[in-house]
Amino acid sequence: AAAAAAAAGAAVKAAAAAAPAPPPSPELTAAWKLLKEFTRMEIKGTAQQHLGSASGRAKLKDALMLVYSQPCAEEAWGCESPPDVLMGVVASDSRLGVRALRDWCQALDLPYLPPENRVPGAASIAAVQGAVYLKYNSKTQLCYISVYQGRDRGVLLQLGQGELLGHFPLGLFDEAMSNPEPSLAQ
Repeated sequence: AAAAAAAAGAAVKAAAAAAPAPPPSPELTAAWKLLKEFTRMEIKGTAQQHLGSASGRAKLKDALMLVYSQPCAEEAWGCESPPDVLMGVVASDSRLGVRALRDWCQALDLPYLPPENRVPGAASIAAVQGAVYLKYNSKTQLCYISVYQGRDRGVLLQLGQGELLGHFPLGLFDEAMSNPEPSLAQ
């Protein structure tokens, strides 16, 4: 009897795993749509309508938090634990880049990983001159800083195997820069 019950339990679990995920809510669908629209506009340099007002930035922030908190099979985001999040932070200097990385990790409840310095000749992150790129991978726990030659600034975000979103504002989660300065020591 115990073996039959165990087999029945295993069959129920297998059926549940094979069942299709429920369709996303209209709110979740709208949030993904907004983030994709923002990304397309950002690529074209026309995203100011989303960035030019506090209410526009708040809508982006709310949409990010909603899609981050709910799985969506259509977007290849399983909202698994630990989360599979890739972030690319492009900033005019290491101080702003590390600050943005820390604030975004805090907002998304991801572990903050002090970046490894991959800049030849720079004794520390604080010694890195000019624009920087920080790469963060929540799954592999990889985080590093390198020099960046491009003009873009902001945060790129990939949730699971979904498409890349952004560039979102560096200070989206701390616009007043009220959080303390992060340590740049290694």
